[in-house]
Amino acid sequence: MKLRYVISENDSNKTLKEVLKKKLYISNILLNKLKYTNSIFVNGNLEFVNYKVNINDEIIVDFEHMNYVIYNDKENMYYVENKYLDRYKKYDFDIDILYEDDYLLIINKKAGMAIHPSCANYEKTLSNAVATYLESKKIYSVHIVTRLDKNTSGICIFAKNEYIQELFIRKKDKINLKKEYIAIVNGIVNDKHGIIEKPISRKNDSIILREVNKDGEYAKTEYFLYENNYSKNYSVLNVILHTGRTHQIRVHMASIGHVLLGDTLYAEEFELKDINKLIKRQALHSYKISFYHPISNKYISLTCNVPDDMKNLM
Repeated sequence: MKLRYVISENDSNKTLKEVLKKKLYISNILLNKLKYTNSIFVNGNLEFVNYKVNINDEIIVDFEHMNYVIYNDKENMYYVENKYLDRYKKYDFDIDILYEDDYLLIINKKAGMAIHPSCANYEKTLSNAVATYLESKKIYSVHIVTRLDKNTSGICIFAKNEYIQELFIRKKDKINLKKEYIAIVNGIVNDKHGIIEKPISRKNDSIILREVNKDGEYAKTEYFLYENNYSKNYSVLNVILHTGRTHQIRVHMASIGHVLLGDTLYAEEFELKDINKLIKRQALHSYKISFYHPISNKYISLTCNVPDDMKNLM
């Protein structure tokens, strides 16, 4: 990917660094990588970041060149941690692609598949599968934009380079990413609509569990009642995330007494021993996303089908 920007009168006489950071939303970390890989050009010439730009100057930021240098440079230890082959082993897996362009790859993840490698599973993850797919297109980097727990199914966004990944953070208000879920929870939810605003933090005695804690990070979850199943004592909800804390929906729903069906991790304190009787994983599916594209500003809205193990309960 090559990013092109033409200097306007308002930008004239500013440093190249100022323009890259303020107009193109490039972070200091990424700017350093671009600088040390000689990937920034003005009017076709390689330039230093303290160069003063003039009206009608054409800036080219060459991310393809940056990634090529990072991928091939075996001597410069500054970049070794970013090398594609050191991070992801090949995994040939038929990924379910919902959307793809030059910047994004959006996938419907099945339940039971981890997003990224860990010490317990270094090879058969979605990131490994995405890396293998992208390598066939001569793209040697994988950048996760939205994550899901291993046993949560649904939509995941991957960026094809680091810059696009950063834009989802640095242009957050303009991109306006909205994530919607189907959740099936234990018990009968009486309110047709509710908002849970409770801070979440890691539980002191666990590296996995989260909890509602006044000293935690702000978290907001909104839900709408879809249907109640009185005979089997559960409710189906449409859930909207306004923040993205780890286990947020699982923790928030448990905090109001409605643990997700199948969620044995958060059912323990409620002594719900049959929580996984109807489904063998947490009943949570990311079924819809919408956002404004970080490059084209085009509005994108995508949905994916609810998997059979949850559909059978609806």
